[in-house]
Amino acid sequence: MSVERILVYGSPVQVGIVGAYLSSRWLGPGRALELATTVEDNAAGPFVTRPSVHRFHGEMGLPIDQLFAPCRGSPVLAAAAQTADGGSVQLPFSAFGVQRGGVEFHQYWLRASRLSEQADLTDFSLSLALQNAAHKPPLAQLAQLPVEFGIAFDRAAYGNALLSFAKAGGASVVEGVNEQERDADLAIQCSPDASAPKWQGQELSIAPESDIPGLEWHHLSSAARRFANLAAPLSDCAPEQAEWTRLAVAENERVADMRELLSIDDPLKSSRPALQRKVEVFAACGRIPTEDYEVFTPPEWLAALWARGVSPRRSDRMAERLPDAQLLDWLDQLRGQIASLTRQVQAA
Repeated sequence: MSVERILVYGSPVQVGIVGAYLSSRWLGPGRALELATTVEDNAAGPFVTRPSVHRFHGEMGLPIDQLFAPCRGSPVLAAAAQTADGGSVQLPFSAFGVQRGGVEFHQYWLRASRLSEQADLTDFSLSLALQNAAHKPPLAQLAQLPVEFGIAFDRAAYGNALLSFAKAGGASVVEGVNEQERDADLAIQCSPDASAPKWQGQELSIAPESDIPGLEWHHLSSAARRFANLAAPLSDCAPEQAEWTRLAVAENERVADMRELLSIDDPLKSSRPALQRKVEVFAACGRIPTEDYEVFTPPEWLAALWARGVSPRRSDRMAERLPDAQLLDWLDQLRGQIASLTRQVQAA
């Protein structure tokens, strides 16, 4: 019986993410998986994941709580990104405030700001309050709160844990690989040097960018999940190759939109159609259009738009239904509840 062979190569943590997932979702009879660490991992700081890390680990049978302590994990409720003016913005994974009557919270805040001076919009984010607190709550407590969160791991420890998991699942793990060994049925390259993600013939390239915390993990995990979902005989899979590439490129376009919003001098003058639509609609009425294959959540887009000085000219008319006094009282109560809950979490 012939054996299909996949080689994954790159830095330890990058190879570990892809290899661990494929070892649980692709590897089996008639299939071989080789993981080769071919480059040093010189990146500084922790390895940040996004909230979908919980689902990703659940799918491959390696719960986050088994890695949290050994890999020196810490909850991450917002991603910090640099802006064109040399400043920074925190992009929260969860919504600002709470919806009311089907209307997003920031629409009420916009209306209240016309009535009287209000606390900054960021003061109504439980995610940002917890992210900036002196002590992060434990995982069990976070799971009971209305917030989404990723995990920041020690990069080397996380990579080693994933490689060990893949090895236990039947993958072979080696250091270094020569050109002859790269002649597998499929060679998956995990490298930021790749110009774009692409699966063509016997080569699949992932381009895991890392300028925004969590993006590197997202590119790698998304690539592995997409491949496993499209897996077909490697000798005859041209349609699957085209679809994998199409979806990867679509995701990259949404990331490029966010990157331009943060880096362009004037967000109102973007040449990217999807970003231009987002900016124009938000500037008009405070709504945030959602594109197919979005990577960032609406709260992240809201925080980025607000940080770049894009302000709506009017609020949602549905927010007008709440009487003025009741609106202002509700905002005061909500802000107090966020502060109180943050103190309780810190005291626990």
